[in-house]
Amino acid sequence: PKNLISWSGTNYFIFRTLRQNFDVKIISPLSNKIRLLYLFKRYFYSLFSIKFDIDRPTLVAKDFAKQIKKKISDKDYDFIVTSDTYLVSFLKTLKPIFIFTDCLFATYYNHYFKNHKIHNQTLKEGNYSEILSLNKSKKIILTSNWAIKDALKNYRVAKDKFIYLPFGANLTAIPSKKEIYINTKKKNMKTCILISIGVDWDRKGMSKVVNLVDKINDLGQTSKLYIVGAKPPNNIQLSKNVVLINFLNKNNFLDKRKLFNLLKKSHFHILFSRFEAYGIVNAEASSFGLYSVVHDVGGISGAVVNNVNGIRFSKTDKIDLIANHIINIFRNKKKFIKKSNLSRDYYDKNLNWKIIGNKLKKIILN
Repeated sequence: PKNLISWSGTNYFIFRTLRQNFDVKIISPLSNKIRLLYLFKRYFYSLFSIKFDIDRPTLVAKDFAKQIKKKISDKDYDFIVTSDTYLVSFLKTLKPIFIFTDCLFATYYNHYFKNHKIHNQTLKEGNYSEILSLNKSKKIILTSNWAIKDALKNYRVAKDKFIYLPFGANLTAIPSKKEIYINTKKKNMKTCILISIGVDWDRKGMSKVVNLVDKINDLGQTSKLYIVGAKPPNNIQLSKNVVLINFLNKNNFLDKRKLFNLLKKSHFHILFSRFEAYGIVNAEASSFGLYSVVHDVGGISGAVVNNVNGIRFSKTDKIDLIANHIINIFRNKKKFIKKSNLSRDYYDKNLNWKIIGNKLKKIILN
């Protein structure tokens, strides 16, 4: 929770957000000795394209629970918050537990690895560990109604235990609303600048994003695409419309400033993920007044509301349809400014960690 790179900085911001209203203690570091014993097993099964999760064995969960129990036994804590359910599966405590994450175990594997082979031990022990965590939790806070609906389908848990609350923008410095409004009005409207951020080229659908910027140019609107973090396979040739930016480390001041400058000069944020449990980058785009154009997959709807801070297209929608949608907004300055202002307003009211922190406080103290 002190690392801005880990899980895109989400645990860092959950920790910082809790500190707005509570005195928070981080229970770490935890020893990884038992977990590391399974590394060879994971490697061995990967040779046969079988996924083995080293976080999910019962022995690992029990070891973490034992360590946590020891660290909290002589402290008078009021409650426990975690985003990793397996850490509390076997934890013996009378303290209320709150889970705050994007999706649960079964949803994660069914969504991201639907067409993969999963080791039976991972599925059996993973689901067992999950149901133990869910049953002992006071509230299970998830970032989309999609994740809640799927959790209710996969696990026998009381519906009133679940609460929808999105993650916020994982950026340490965000321009003021006034600054964003002024920046939007002053943007050069000759070249349409798109930005797409993500490390995994295939999962983030970068090839389709490249096709989109090329299509926009083919339709007569000059456009440029900045891809941040992802590297294309060697067999992909990119047009002059695409600019590749290396991974930007949020812990590094210069990288952080470069990311902010790219967000400020862009007109649209594009995310064509094939699989996505939430998409923190959508919240970050909204904080800069960027209208997000995304694939309607997984829990994306938790961060992008149609015709408010973006639009969710089906994965099967034609590239021409998406390109024309962007062009129609871009060429109408009033419409473009309105979309930008709506995106920023939605961030201020819903995707702002301070607002989320106040909602989280009410959930915990209720």
